Amino acid sequence: MDENDFAVLTSYAPIIFMVVLFYLLLYRPQKKQQKKQQDMLSRLQKGTKVVTRGGILGVVDEVKENTVMLEVAKGVSIEIAKSMIGTDYENKEELEQEQQKAAEAYKASQAKDK
Repeated sequence: MDENDFAVLTSYAPIIFMVVLFYLLLYRPQKKQQKKQQDMLSRLQKGTKVVTRGGILGVVDEVKENTVMLEVAKGVSIEIAKSMIGTDYENKEELEQEQQKAAEAYKASQAKDK
């Protein structure tokens, strides 16, 4: 390998580095989050407490192929797309922890932008 080959190789190093960095920082965590979301959606069943991405809290009344009937008040059910379910929770403490994590992430992103 002579100097010319080495120069060509080092010119590609930043591109290779950026691809690896992109994979590690963006692609892989996003895939993990998607898998976690899909697992949660596949576990949905009647009686599961959920929060939609719009902030509506309710209990799953019926699970269909692409939608979910969500009871938001006694005797009041709405039909929403499964993809709009943000998270499920067991009790109020778990929900509050999720909300706290989301608030901290938002504050961190705001501080980063400044």
